[in-house]
Amino acid sequence: MNCRRCGEILNANANFCWKCGAPQHEATSPETVAVPVVGAFESIHSDTLSGPRGHVDELVVVSGQSAGTRFALTNETTSVGRHENSDLLLDDVSVSRHHAIFTRTASGRITLRDLNSLNGTYVNGARVEETALHSADEVQIGKFKLVFWEATL
Repeated sequence: MNCRRCGEILNANANFCWKCGAPQHEATSPETVAVPVVGAFESIHSDTLSGPRGHVDELVVVSGQSAGTRFALTNETTSVGRHENSDLLLDDVSVSRHHAIFTRTASGRITLRDLNSLNGTYVNGARVEETALHSADEVQIGKFKLVFWEATL
């Protein structure tokens, strides 16, 4: 299969081009309809969306198998992937074994870096290689959508 935008050769099951990030599906397909952040919020209880409950940065899963689950980002690095040793295990074939990593910088900011995953890592709908996160940023890893919340002081 070739990419619809750049012509790169892709795996037959690829949802996105690994080279240019272009979606490889029809926009009308029910499996690949983009869900706005507001739409995802409506399906979660309001206490889940109120931001962090304490003095720790965290991720809240808003769609996927474990919607509503919170993950505290307390370590210097937090690995994300389908591999059983990942700090944040997202068990779905749309997630690479070693998909991405969250890192705390010297200034205390959280950055997200894609680890050359097949389907890419997205922040607020844009494919990223590495970026600093801000409160209420939506992170998409495979089928999972997570919202990042900065710690409150």
